[in-house]
Amino acid sequence: MPPFPPSQQKRKYAHANTLSQHEKEEIVEWVNNFAPLGNASNIPAPPVYNSSFQISAPDLVLQIPNYTVNTTNDLYRVFVLPLNNPDQRFIKQIEIVPGNRSIVHHALVFQDSSTLPLQLDNSDPLPGYSAFGSTGSPSSKLITGYTPGQGIVEYPPGFGASVLPRSYICLQIHYPGGISNKTDSTQVRIKFGSNTLRNITTVAALNHSSTLLNGPLLIPANTIKTFYSKIRVPTNRTVTGVMPHMHLLGKKIKSFCVTPTGDTIHLIDIPDWDFHWQGFYTFQKPVLIPAGSELFGEATYDNTTANIHNPNSPPRDVRQGEGTDDEMMLIYFNLAAYAPGDTSIIVDTSTHITHHNNCDPNNISVDPNEISIYPNPSDGQFTIEGITGGYDIVMYASNGQEVFEKKNLNGKSVVTAKSLSAGTYYIEIITEKKLRFYKIIVLN
Repeated sequence: MPPFPPSQQKRKYAHANTLSQHEKEEIVEWVNNFAPLGNASNIPAPPVYNSSFQISAPDLVLQIPNYTVNTTNDLYRVFVLPLNNPDQRFIKQIEIVPGNRSIVHHALVFQDSSTLPLQLDNSDPLPGYSAFGSTGSPSSKLITGYTPGQGIVEYPPGFGASVLPRSYICLQIHYPGGISNKTDSTQVRIKFGSNTLRNITTVAALNHSSTLLNGPLLIPANTIKTFYSKIRVPTNRTVTGVMPHMHLLGKKIKSFCVTPTGDTIHLIDIPDWDFHWQGFYTFQKPVLIPAGSELFGEATYDNTTANIHNPNSPPRDVRQGEGTDDEMMLIYFNLAAYAPGDTSIIVDTSTHITHHNNCDPNNISVDPNEISIYPNPSDGQFTIEGITGGYDIVMYASNGQEVFEKKNLNGKSVVTAKSLSAGTYYIEIITEKKLRFYKIIVLN
């Protein structure tokens, strides 16, 4: 399963793709027991994925024309897609689906009600037009973005992203340098909500330009350096989600708020940054940032040879820029004007998303120190002790085939399986609510 980078010790996030402690223990236990196959006949059929998207019934699908990428340098291409909306609409869910994930570095989705992006598009003979930074239009407003690992962006109950009448969606896609003759057809899938929704805006409130305290953003070669940013929040704001963004030198990043009364509100903490797994993280409940609070960001970069993701060998000085080999320090927030009751809105209360068979916690494994199987190796006769109550055992060959079983054992038991040929076997011990695999060697 993909990683879920944010720490959840001080802030919980909706639909967190995480493992519970007992699930982690079961994986570790399985590995420590030499990763036995189990009964091969019980292996489920591999899942069949019928699509590459998550919004299966969108109200609107916008797709860029097939665009063949040939570039030696970082390319920022803006594609202008008309919404054809005569009235204001509110986006409830939005998903950016790369047409070619191997070449889409990231994408930003803007709305623009002016005709300037369309004019820029029409003046370029190829699909879209090149624009560094934003779209080249001062009236473009960011809605959301895509980075590797990002799925659906869904706004909390009562909120949505407003799009003005007769707007265009401007999709800026970053294609890294070194791409030859590869085609992209990225699409945007949208579900609209009612016009009574409250508007959410997406803002890089903390950034490497206007809020950096110890800038400029320059990481000298062979150094580990931390940068700090700060901004004052003038009015009560409701924050529903957050997305940090760095590049390959990123090591860790976090954001928090200090209120006028001195209280600290933790928003995001990614202690082990992974450029390849980024996303917008929605809080389980919206958070109030009181007027007069100070919003802080802190990001650490590793520009040494110890960083296996360092794009330069030997390391070189790295500055602010939008290229993959440059660096950025951005923390985006989903913001709305505060209204009483916002912090009582429940987005999600689960500890993690539902897994296969819901990862039944009754299957927590027993402490390996409780059970002894001896002698090991044996001649096929061995003793099991350390279990209180009844249990069954099943033995499997190393290829996963079931070769022996014994039911209704109780307490200390002597098991005779001398019909087994010499080899390595795995014993599955099954109690009422627990199971565990053991490795045993039979010598004949």
